[in-house]
Amino acid sequence: MYLRSLFPIFLLLILSFSKSENERFQYYKPISKTQEIEVLYLTWEDTNLPNFVKVSDYKKFGDKAELIEYCFYVDSKDPEKRKFKIPVTTDKLIKKIPLKIKGKFYKTKQFDDTFPTPLFEDLRKTGYLKFKPKNDEFLVFVLD
Repeated sequence: MYLRSLFPIFLLLILSFSKSENERFQYYKPISKTQEIEVLYLTWEDTNLPNFVKVSDYKKFGDKAELIEYCFYVDSKDPEKRKFKIPVTTDKLIKKIPLKIKGKFYKTKQFDDTFPTPLFEDLRKTGYLKFKPKNDEFLVFVLD
């Protein structure tokens, strides 16, 4: 009897957690099907810039100013994947060794208050970002 009365509360907790996690991605609009791409990780002085680029775009625009137009953020619905904790992967990224990742491309005009950084949305809204994406849309690759 006691368990039966707790079931609705447990169900509400699960649903509220799922909803809040899905709300993180409510502004993302899909622009591709699931695909596997080869990427490089770039380091910038400005930590708000997108750090990933397809290897093909890097080879084409690597030393040109328009490279930033082809860079994107990598996000995931799984917070552990977002951290790239695997030492081999992190080492590869820092040494600019290509890495294959699988997911979908999305565009968004707005992020939540944690991704890419907690202050990112404030900087975007006040115009203090040091770059302006095409059509005010940020490119995001969401890992599967």
